[in-house]
Amino acid sequence: MLMSALALRIIATLSMLIDHIGYCFNIDIFRIVGRLAFPLYVFLMVNGFRHTKNRKKYALRMGIFAIISQIPFQLMRHVGILSFEVFLKKPALLFANLNVMVTLLLGLLVIWLCDAMRRSRYTRCLCLLPAIAMFFAYYKGLISSDYGAKGILLATVFWFFDGNKIWTSIGLIFAMYYDLLVHYAYRLLHGLPVGGLGYWHIIQLAVLLVLPLIFLYNGKSGNPKNLKAKKAIQIGFYAFYPAHMLLLWAIAQFTAYF
Repeated sequence: MLMSALALRIIATLSMLIDHIGYCFNIDIFRIVGRLAFPLYVFLMVNGFRHTKNRKKYALRMGIFAIISQIPFQLMRHVGILSFEVFLKKPALLFANLNVMVTLLLGLLVIWLCDAMRRSRYTRCLCLLPAIAMFFAYYKGLISSDYGAKGILLATVFWFFDGNKIWTSIGLIFAMYYDLLVHYAYRLLHGLPVGGLGYWHIIQLAVLLVLPLIFLYNGKSGNPKNLKAKKAIQIGFYAFYPAHMLLLWAIAQFTAYF
C-alpha cells in the first residue's frame, strides 16, 4: 500500500506524541516507537521544499512556529528536572537548547542554498558546501538544537539522493549514527576496545524502520482539494507541536503532586 504525504505526516505526528509521552512518563517502549518521527519529519520537510509554490512563506511559517514552540519545548524537556520558577528566574535557560523546528528550518535553508548552487554552473561543484558548513557549526557547538547536526545531514541526504533507495538508506544510517561510527573508528585506530552498543543506541536502531515508510511514498500530498480544509490541516499539524508539549508538561506537573 502506497502512502501520501498526509499519511506519512499522521504517522510522524502519532510517533512524536507517543515518544513524548514516553519521555515525560519514563516509558521506554514508547521511545522506540518515537524513533520514526524525526526522520519522517525531515523527509516531509524536504518533500515540501520541492513542491511548495512559495519557499519564503514555507520558511517563514516554520520560523514562526519555531519561536512559538520554544517555551513549551523547554518546559517539557525539563519536566521533573527544573521547575517553572527556575525558568522565571533564569529566562536564558529557555534558549539553552532550541527545538526541532529550528533544526528543520536550518535544514530547509541549507538545502535551499545547496539547490541554488547546484543549479548554477559556476557553483555546482560546491553545492554541498552550505551543508558541510552548517554541520561543523553544530559540531563545534556554535548552534544547539534538537537532533542538531544529524538533522542537517539527513536533510542533505534526502535532498541529494532523491529517488535513490540504496544511497538514501546508506545516507540515513550515516546521518543518524555518524557519531557512533566516528567513536568506533577512533577506538579501532588507537587499538582500544570497541565495546558494544549502549542502551540508547539499541533503541535508536528503530529509526531504520522509517525506510520502508519513506519508500512507500506515492508522490502525492493527500490533502483535500478544498483550500480552507487544506489550510486548516496544514496549520493544525504545525500547532500540534507546541500544544501537545504544553499539555504533556501540564499533565506531568499535575500528576507529580499525587
